[in-house]
Amino acid sequence: MTLMNASLPLDYLIYNFLKTKREIAYPDLLQAVKAWYSDASESEVRRALMKLELNGLITVSSDKKSKYYIVIKQ
Repeated sequence: MTLMNASLPLDYLIYNFLKTKREIAYPDLLQAVKAWYSDASESEVRRALMKLELNGLITVSSDKKSKYYIVIKQ
């Protein structure tokens, strides 16, 4: 299934997933997205994250080891 044929937008699915997790490392999120859409590209996931961040719904931060974390805003 491609994202164009998906019934729900990727940003919506990521946001609802984050509602239950609250915080997740980027590699773990990417793995979860691949479970929903096996052919989802990393650029599509990043685009969805940017959309959520620009809308003020999430925050993306990094630690000193270049690992990214996605946190839902309360």
